[in-house]
Amino acid sequence: MTEAQKENLKKAAEDELYVKLRTYAHRLIRNFALAEEFTQEAYLRLWEENQVKHKPVQNERAWLYQTTRNMIFDFLRRQKKRKEIFMHLTVTTPDSIPEQAAAATEKKEAEEMLMQKLNQLSERQREAVRLKFQEKLTFDEISIVMGESRSSVSRLITEAIQKLRAMMIE
Repeated sequence: MTEAQKENLKKAAEDELYVKLRTYAHRLIRNFALAEEFTQEAYLRLWEENQVKHKPVQNERAWLYQTTRNMIFDFLRRQKKRKEIFMHLTVTTPDSIPEQAAAATEKKEAEEMLMQKLNQLSERQREAVRLKFQEKLTFDEISIVMGESRSSVSRLITEAIQKLRAMMIE
């Protein structure tokens, strides 16, 4: 593989991360323009950290998610909308490709029921589940984003899944 091919692959992966990070920000803030702004700011801060301060970031993906999350939470706090912080942590799923009408309706009802059950979890559990299953972050990355130990993140997710299973059986 040539250097140009390697550089193109790296750029494509970075573009994919940018889109995922912007989507994550949009889920938190529910405003596309602000999500774009926070994503760009996170990338600028990453560049500054790596280039200006000469402190290379070890796990750029986790660092970007954590920085974006913190900037949004700070913004919401400044706006005196603290209650919105955790209200926005509800898990949302992208629209799926329509199947047969009955199957699509069943699936939508199941998703709605799951969303209701997810909202019954604690804020920390809801955020950990969202980062794991929706954002596809690793336990190590989630621990960085949430400021928790890896074992705490594992426990949060395990307990959340157990609670969800119990609630879905009811």
